[in-house]
Amino acid sequence: MNIQVELEQFKHKTEEIIEDMKTCISYTPDQENDLLCLMERYLKASKEHRKSLLDQIKKSMSGEVYENPFLVYYGYSQEDIKRFDYLLNRFMDHLKIHHQSGLEVRFSVRFIVIELNKLNDKCQGRLIDPFRREMLISFFEGIGKIIEYEGIKNSINEYRSW
Repeated sequence: MNIQVELEQFKHKTEEIIEDMKTCISYTPDQENDLLCLMERYLKASKEHRKSLLDQIKKSMSGEVYENPFLVYYGYSQEDIKRFDYLLNRFMDHLKIHHQSGLEVRFSVRFIVIELNKLNDKCQGRLIDPFRREMLISFFEGIGKIIEYEGIKNSINEYRSW
C-alpha cells in the first residue's frame, strides 16, 4: 500500500487522543457534585477568594445559575485541543512528502515534539498526561512503522518534556 494512503488512514488514531481531551473538559451541571466541588474549593481557598465561592455555593443551593466549579481545574481549552490536532495533522502531511529522507523525518519529529512541549507547558502540563503520553508515543511508533523509520521513540524521548 502507498505510504501516503497508509498515513492518511492512520489519522484516526489522533481522534482517540482528541476525544479523550474533549471528554476531560466537557461539563454537565450536577448540583450535588458541583456543590461538593465548590465546598472543597471554599475550604482550600484564601480569604479573598472565599466570598465569591460562597456566592456560588448559595446559587448552587438555591437552584440559580452558577459558574462551572471545575473550570479552575482545567488546564487547557478547546483552542488548545485544536492546536494539538493541527500540529499532528501538519506533522503527518509533512511526512507524506518527506518520508524517504531520514534527516527530514528526524527534523519533523524534533519539530513536533518541541511544539507539543510548548503547548503542554502552556496548559500547565495537563494536556499530555501520562495516559495520553502513552497513546501519543504509540501513535508515533505506528507512524515510524509505516514510513519504516527505526528509532522514532528514541527521537521523541530525546526532545520531549511530557
